[in-house]
Amino acid sequence: MHGRSFLVDYPLLRPRMWFRNSHLQTIAPVILKGQNSTRIPVKRLVTLSDGDRMVVQDDQAKSWITGDRIAILVHGLCGSHNSPYVRRIAMRLRRHGIRTVRIDMRGFGDSTLISRGQIHAGLSNDIRDVVEFCNRLSPLSKISLIGFSLGANTVLKYLIEQSQLDQPQENVDSAIAVAPPIDLEVCSAHLRFFGNRFYDYYFVKRLTRALIHRRRHVADLVDNGMNPLPDRLVQFDDEFTAPVNGFAGARDYYQRCSTVNDMDKIRTPTILVAAEDDPIVPFEIFDTRYFSPKIELVHTRDGGHLGFMGTNPRDPDQHWLDWRICSWIDSLDN
Repeated sequence: MHGRSFLVDYPLLRPRMWFRNSHLQTIAPVILKGQNSTRIPVKRLVTLSDGDRMVVQDDQAKSWITGDRIAILVHGLCGSHNSPYVRRIAMRLRRHGIRTVRIDMRGFGDSTLISRGQIHAGLSNDIRDVVEFCNRLSPLSKISLIGFSLGANTVLKYLIEQSQLDQPQENVDSAIAVAPPIDLEVCSAHLRFFGNRFYDYYFVKRLTRALIHRRRHVADLVDNGMNPLPDRLVQFDDEFTAPVNGFAGARDYYQRCSTVNDMDKIRTPTILVAAEDDPIVPFEIFDTRYFSPKIELVHTRDGGHLGFMGTNPRDPDQHWLDWRICSWIDSLDN
């Protein structure tokens, strides 16, 4: 699958003095949510290939016409279409004339009470199903995939699998993967370091809260009845995420869903964005010796996890990543 390459514009990220800290970079963008769009996207129900369902948010720019580009946005673990980073970027892409489709992955956002299945890092078939859905909406449109954190790993897994097919989904001509945990086992271990345990507790608290809520309201929920619920992420993955999704345990899940060993197979032009100070996804896993020549690694010294807050003279505000994504997507059709 060969698409047009990005024209990569990579200006330096200059964080303000109080944002030269990986934890502030990670947490502040969640608190400083920024401007909300007054537009209400169209909620669309996607039936998945395994019979499950999930919701996507379809936001069509006023200037968009059939055949123009579509961007599919995939949030991270415990996120949704309404996560600040997803919402901001979708709003800005729409202003650039891009139609955006924001996925609510199984069990989160508007899919919370719709999906029976559970989120995990290897749901590449869900990406394929949403791509097919978008192809039906506009068969002539080129599609860019934009994934964040866990969603970025899922996008990369999809691209790897597409590269091995005789008839891949040709409309997907580009991808952006932001802070993907391409080695899930290493990332899981990294969260157990003392300085990063806050994120471990945060993720497992959100996961267990969502599971308790869904157990009360979702008929035929994919569940193994695990009780009591664990308070560490690796234990949650080992005793719940892995077995309910057909894996033997956490290690089997991590090994089968990590993309680190297959990054050389990707044939779609892809930008991988990573920060050297990311407290959740250690930068050391991005060894470019094993990357396909179709992958461009864009890395910053600062940025934390999905933060990338810094100034640049050309940007209207300090959300450096948002403006890079807009310019990279614009470059594809100019």
